Amino acid sequence: MLPASSKIYRYFFFITVVLASIYFLFLVREVLLTFFLGAVLAYLLFRPTSFLEKKGLKRVWAILVLYLVVLAAFFLFFSLAVPAMVVELHQMAGILPDYAEQARDMAKSIDGMELGKLTPILKENLKQIENKLFEGLKDFLGGFYSFLGKFLALAFSPILAFYIINDWEKIRDAFLSLFSPSFRRDIKAVLEKIDEALIEFLKGHLIIATFVGIFTGVAATLLGVKFPLLIGLIAGVADLVPYFGAFLGGFFAIFIALSDSMQLALYMGLAVLLIQQVESNIITPRIMGGKLGMHPLLIVFALLAGGKLMGIWGMLLAVPLAATLKVLAQWVFLKMVES
Repeated sequence: MLPASSKIYRYFFFITVVLASIYFLFLVREVLLTFFLGAVLAYLLFRPTSFLEKKGLKRVWAILVLYLVVLAAFFLFFSLAVPAMVVELHQMAGILPDYAEQARDMAKSIDGMELGKLTPILKENLKQIENKLFEGLKDFLGGFYSFLGKFLALAFSPILAFYIINDWEKIRDAFLSLFSPSFRRDIKAVLEKIDEALIEFLKGHLIIATFVGIFTGVAATLLGVKFPLLIGLIAGVADLVPYFGAFLGGFFAIFIALSDSMQLALYMGLAVLLIQQVESNIITPRIMGGKLGMHPLLIVFALLAGGKLMGIWGMLLAVPLAATLKVLAQWVFLKMVES
């Protein structure tokens, strides 16, 4: 048995190495972003690659075929959607003063009303709504341009993903070799459960959000609402946030329509309501199949916590991260009970 002083030195050395590693990773966090994006891309493409392998393609060729398909999809998106979206963003930035003027006119009209004690309350709420709308749009634009600013990380991540997919089994076995054979089985079981939870989220929420975004944008186009591409994008991204997302995306669409007329806002609201009914009663039950196994209260808590810590990105990542932590917490609890 090792002396107590020797154990203390070993623990001290281990903690020092861990803290130094964390500090080093913090310093190179921009590099880690590239590896993280590469790992996410590899995870998303590994199953389609395996499917093509079963059809007779070698893994390298299967990866290249998938890359060509993804590249063609991105080319269509950037050549058709992005230029129009940039134009809409500039147009919206140009009419923001008009929205502010409308809000001020509404505040003046309230000033002329005899509402007694309600007048200052309504005026204050109007100011808060105006400020929240401006802050929300500013955060969205800032996040959009920040995302584009990570171009190098986005450019190198497919290269890293190629090597990760090609050596998937080697990387997996190297990781598992860090643990004892008995512990290895537990790690495999936990990773499989985490994989099931993430796939459930991806196959469900991403497909459903795409449906909501496309049809909301199409509805805005048919009704003649301004900025249909932007409306569809925000509706799709917002729909990734359970419970609150549908309301947030629909509110933005109705608000833009309201800037033209009350009648157009009413039509847009009916269109959003119809899309949400189709999504919740027809699309979601067919696509989701199994559930994440998370109570609604846990999901709401995860969303609020994620929004508090990381803003919109925290809310988007809250559900898959909470599902992963739930699996890990269950495994740790079982280990504690068994020991």
